[in-house]
Amino acid sequence: MKSEPQKAVAIVDDDPFLLESLHDFFDAVGITSRTYSSADVFLASGELHLAHWVLADLKMPGTNGLELLEFLVKQGGPPVCIMTSFSDNRTRAAAEASGAAGFLEKPIGSVDLLTYIERFGGK
Repeated sequence: MKSEPQKAVAIVDDDPFLLESLHDFFDAVGITSRTYSSADVFLASGELHLAHWVLADLKMPGTNGLELLEFLVKQGGPPVCIMTSFSDNRTRAAAEASGAAGFLEKPIGSVDLLTYIERFGGK
C-alpha cells in the first residue's frame, strides 16, 4: 500500500538566509517545509502537489510573488501568504485583491508566523 506524500509548507524566497531560518523554524515546531530559491524553481520542481500552503516573497527575480500567487489561485492551488519588506497599503491591497490568504511583513515575527500556521492547519 503506497502512502500519500506528506504535505508541507513551500517557502519561496531568493534570500538563502531567510530560507534556512524559516526551514529551521518550521522544523522546530514539527512542520515539514521545502525551500525554493525562486518562484520559477518552485513551479519547475514538480512538487506543487506537496504544498499544503505557500509562503512567497513579493520581490524576486523572474516570476515575482504576486505572479506566483495569481498563477496558484487560477490553478486552484494551495493558499499563499505573501512576505515582503516593502509593505504599504497599496502592496497589501494588491496581494489581497489577487487572492493572498495572508500578508507578512519582514522581518517576520514568530507570533505572526504561528498565527498563520494555526489558520491553515500547518500540522
